[in-house]
Amino acid sequence: ERVDPAAAANPDLHLNRATLLQYLERFQGALEGLSRAAELSPGWDEPRKRHGNLLEFLSRLCGLLATRGKLRGKRRRGLAGPVPLPLLGPLGGAGGPRPSPIAGLRPGP
Repeated sequence: ERVDPAAAANPDLHLNRATLLQYLERFQGALEGLSRAAELSPGWDEPRKRHGNLLEFLSRLCGLLATRGKLRGKRRRGLAGPVPLPLLGPLGGAGGPRPSPIAGLRPGP
């Protein structure tokens, strides 16, 4: 866009940038890019379809965050607890790193 101002009117540019922003989890910019692509090419359904999909994803995400993933207390506490050593694979074996509380961490390897 900076090199060629005419590129600002290219809906593909806005769609591609919106896709990148979505993967970077910069959802506001992604929604704006998809809206701009839809404005620039009214007959192209892809930007509107992706905009709707992203809004639906964000709505579901907000719902899960509000209900803490629809998990009940005991299951949620189990997930939030320490990771069992066998699940750490080679990191949990003899001589490997051990889990430490955040307060016990110090600079170094």
